[in-house]
Amino acid sequence: MAALQKIRSKSSLLVGIIAVGLLAFVFPWGEVTTFVNKMRDKAFVVDGKVITTKEYSEKIAQWENFQKIMSNQSSLDEFTNSQIREMAYQQMVKEIILDEEAGRLGLAVTPEELNDMVYGPVVAPILYQIPFFANPQTGQFDKAYLMQFLSDINQDPAAMQEPHRSEIMARREIWAFIQNMMKYQRLEEKYASLVAGSVLVSDTEAKAAYADSKNVADIAYVVQRYSALADSAVQVSDKEIKALYDLRKNNYKLDTELRKISYFIKDVVPSDEDYAAIEQEMNAAYEKLKMTDNPAIVLSEYSSTYQDIFMAVSSLPADAKTFVESASVGDIFGPVRENQTYLMYKLIDRTNAADSIKLQIIPLPQGLDEKTSAHIVDSIQSVLKGGKDFGAVADELFPNSNGGDLGWTNEAMLASAGIAKECFAAAKGEILKLKVGGQDQLIRIADKTNPVPKVKLAVIQLPVIISDKTQNAIDNELNQFVSENGNLENFDKAAQAKGYSLIQNSIISPSEIALGQATGTRQVIHWAFNEKAGSVKKFDMSDKRVVAIVKNEITGEYMPVSEVATALKSELINDKKAEKIIADLKAKNLTSLDAYAQAVSGKVDTVNFVTFQTNNLSGIGFEPLMNVYSKLGQVNKLEAPMKGKSGVYVLNVTNKTEDTKEFNAEQTKQSLKQANYYQMMSQAVSILKNKMKVEDNRVKFW
Repeated sequence: MAALQKIRSKSSLLVGIIAVGLLAFVFPWGEVTTFVNKMRDKAFVVDGKVITTKEYSEKIAQWENFQKIMSNQSSLDEFTNSQIREMAYQQMVKEIILDEEAGRLGLAVTPEELNDMVYGPVVAPILYQIPFFANPQTGQFDKAYLMQFLSDINQDPAAMQEPHRSEIMARREIWAFIQNMMKYQRLEEKYASLVAGSVLVSDTEAKAAYADSKNVADIAYVVQRYSALADSAVQVSDKEIKALYDLRKNNYKLDTELRKISYFIKDVVPSDEDYAAIEQEMNAAYEKLKMTDNPAIVLSEYSSTYQDIFMAVSSLPADAKTFVESASVGDIFGPVRENQTYLMYKLIDRTNAADSIKLQIIPLPQGLDEKTSAHIVDSIQSVLKGGKDFGAVADELFPNSNGGDLGWTNEAMLASAGIAKECFAAAKGEILKLKVGGQDQLIRIADKTNPVPKVKLAVIQLPVIISDKTQNAIDNELNQFVSENGNLENFDKAAQAKGYSLIQNSIISPSEIALGQATGTRQVIHWAFNEKAGSVKKFDMSDKRVVAIVKNEITGEYMPVSEVATALKSELINDKKAEKIIADLKAKNLTSLDAYAQAVSGKVDTVNFVTFQTNNLSGIGFEPLMNVYSKLGQVNKLEAPMKGKSGVYVLNVTNKTEDTKEFNAEQTKQSLKQANYYQMMSQAVSILKNKMKVEDNRVKFW
């Protein structure tokens, strides 16, 4: 009975457990998980339009493929990949914004326009940047090459053999990519032009601009810099800082959340022990190289390849050149350490011979058997012996071969083909039958340079490898630092005490490619935006280690006052210094620039040809005070001490001229409108982007 009573008392709990079990059995949790993941999968959002990580990755792949083809590279380095991610993002955002705004305004780029941008008299600017369309001789855009490219991709791939078919399909993809860039470049121009064209210039603005530009003044001055007065001479309260912050608050509006981090980078470099190990190995190599008559054997032991060729002394590195100029055959230079490498040379031989030769070739088709190729070569040689020109024969057999011209070459370039000795030993005009890649070829020595001093060198070069022991020591050191000081209270102070190059309180945005110029550090930024304040981590890279701490998460609509307080305080300090300096100088009742110069232990300086629109003054920089007095100041009138950007100034306009050119309202308006036009053109899309809500979540994924 007691057991039954206990079961009854727990019946509601049992029912609940059973219900949950049944719910788990019948509820489509897989669909819910898929839905939740889909809701989270937002690489970025533009005005409510979600771009998924898949869509973004596909666009990045297109950009990477484009870059590889344009640069003729099979792979891209990490920094280039980071730049491509950012370019792909910016382009996608721009396309979404322009599509939406152009739809409202009725703007479009028609197929006819795109066609005219290719075939018309003025081609799209982007086409000038594509290597496919550049003349190899000039390196400049050539429309003939563009037309040839289009002719090639318009061929029927079904009628082609591999790999030509794949190449044409790849080029079609590239052309589609280029056309898309052309379209949005033109659409951006249209929108920006529309916005810029709406700017009007009033008569009042035109008159003001004329008045601002017609006065040119020479000004003598004395300045007491704010830096001459210690900051402790004035006091700034937190209340004053907050008041200035409130006044400037819109200047600190945030477009995205930020992070404040402190970090230091420790380069992974060889230890003294690592250098000593390679030095010992090089000393052993020295003994072997000194005794050997066959340097190739010694070099192969140290992963170096001996090239049995002569090199011009003038082409050698500075240290090798200095060595061979005074060395005897058999002498050895080194081993010496150059940065992170040990180097050694042995002089094997000397000669005087041509540094370069010019070659012509009559190549035979590949794949011929030895008997057939020998027969063809013999037949061609008979023709040549009969007096027929080598270049003419080459052009007959292989049209457009430019007489079989191979251009100028040196021994090092021919060594890999195994024909360097024969070609350089031959006389000018001699025709050689040589095997190249196992195939007989006819090669003519078309020309040779004059003899120069040349040497044959055996070179051993060993890099200093960072040992596992060295890397482990660095990792142990930094792991211990993180263990002992991985908190907000100790991190900065401890890093500075240990001599690490600490970057303190760095504010980073989620779109940054790297920490400063440190390649490979995007992962630190990704980590910082996915961790809480106080998180610490050591990052391992091949050439460096980074230790970072998240100091603060900066979110919200505005930058917090705490993050800008230092700059605001500095400005307020200068304001109060100005008040103090002005009051002290006025109390002296001085009447000349010389007297003011003596009072501030300074001198009288001058700036000439100052107008209201001058932005940079020699020795001063940007100082609006000078601009104002170039227009309003009276000649030879001493102006009382006044607050400037970098100090307190006393001025005297020593000379002033006025442009007597008559005011032309229409001309001035047109000039101002043109200046505004280009400014609006450059800012139009950027302003539009700021007005549309762009939510960048990429840092959550990359």
